[in-house]
Order: sequence, then structure tokens, then C-alpha cells
Amino acid sequence: MKQKYYLSAQALAVSIFSFGQIGINTNNPTKTLDVNGEVRVRTLPTGNATDELLVADSNGNVRKVSRNSLENGGSYSGGFNSTILGYEPQPIANKVVPATAPGGARVTELGCKQYPTNGHYYCAYQLSRGINWFNAFDFGRNLGGYIVTLTSHAETDWVYSEILSGYNLTNNIWIGYNKIAEPGNVNRFRWITGEEFRINWGTNPSTAQHRFFPGEPNNFQGIEGSTHIIGAGGNCSRRWNDTDGNRLTSSASCDIISSNEVFNRLIIEFNE
Repeated sequence: MKQKYYLSAQALAVSIFSFGQIGINTNNPTKTLDVNGEVRVRTLPTGNATDELLVADSNGNVRKVSRNSLENGGSYSGGFNSTILGYEPQPIANKVVPATAPGGARVTELGCKQYPTNGHYYCAYQLSRGINWFNAFDFGRNLGGYIVTLTSHAETDWVYSEILSGYNLTNNIWIGYNKIAEPGNVNRFRWITGEEFRINWGTNPSTAQHRFFPGEPNNFQGIEGSTHIIGAGGNCSRRWNDTDGNRLTSSASCDIISSNEVFNRLIIEFNE
């Protein structure tokens, strides 16, 4: 005979507040409530036309997305893929900021802000010295987030206003757009999260909503495989450029101010 177990709301609340995370049918919960099995909700209230939508990724993690993300007018591109990223991001509440980043630079968190459209958090970090792209990727993974991805004009505008300007990040900033090599295919650039650019279908030809400096990315001499926001100065206008991911500093053809060439600022994005 199949046995049924009932857990009162009071007992569940006590468990959550006492232990932080609770698992049903699992001894190793990874979220505040981790259910290894099907979920049934017997009654749901009628929502509003502007409500956000709940979606689940391939691992069963539930997230909310803007209703507009499924329509032409939305500014959130969707398409996040943890398999492409290589790990499952954690909630910002689980974040523990280390004293040093991979490579040895000392770390200072400047602050975090939430973008209302997609619900993601974006945290700014000051490092005591330059960091290459690969160590920056590991730093984001260790925090439970990832190097920031900017897939639409709306998201980019918000990050530039609230994070770049808000925390005075004038130096070079790595972003999560990198060159990959696939068997049988020419090297190409791709967002580390598997996301796609938002497209302007009203132009001819239709164009992705990017901020690359004219002529970039050009993979100069075949060694430029990592992308960054160019430091402030000259006529760069904080456009994007590709460069060697092993670099700790990088100049640009648009006369970036030399003091802003070092990669000692980071923006790490968290999905929740």
C-alpha cells in the first residue's frame, strides 16, 4: 500500500527558518524548497494580464520571466542554458564573497542591484589588480553567478546606467561573449549562457542589438577570443571589443585613456 505523508504549513515554515533549505524526497536540497517529484497546486487565483510567467529549465529549477519575453516587444531574450554555461547558477542569497579572486587579486564588492525586467541581480566588484577572462569566469562560478551577458539594448542601457555609472566602473569590463570552436565549424562567438541577441527585425538587414565598436569583433591575428566593454575615454563610447582573454590590460583603437585599460572591475550576474 502506498503511504502518504502530510507536512503542515507550520512545520514546513519551522524547517525552512531553522535549516535554510528543505528537501522533499531528497537529502541534498539545493533551493529553499527542493521537491524531487511532481508538484500539484489544487487552487490558483486568476492572474492579471501583466503578470510574469513561471518557467522551468531542464533541471526543474523554476524561475519567473517577463510575459513580454515571449512576444516581439519584450526586452528579455531568454534562452538561458546551464549546460552551455557548464554549471547551475545559485541564488544571490547563497553568495559568499571571497577575500581573493582566482589569480590572487583582493576583492571588494561595491554593491548589487536588481533589473526589474528579468529579475536578475548584477553585482559590481573592485579588484586590487587586473584579472584575465578565464579567472573572471571562475570567479563568477565560485560566487554562484556568471560574467555579465548583455543580450538587448534595454538590458545594456540599464547595466550602463545603474552599474557602470552607478558604481563608477570606468575601466575595461569583461563580458560573457566568447569565441568557441565546435567540431567541423569555424570559430564563432557565443554568449556563455547560450542566450541569443535580441533582434531588430524592422531594419534591413535585420540586426542584433549589440554595442560592438565598428569593425569588431575581428579576432585579430586569430587570438582575440574574449569580449569586454572598453574603458572610458577617447571616442570609444564604452563600446565592445574582442581581445586576448589572457590579458590583464587592453588598449583600443579609439584612444581609451591609459589609466582605464586594466581589467580590475567585474560585473557578475545572478539569475535570482
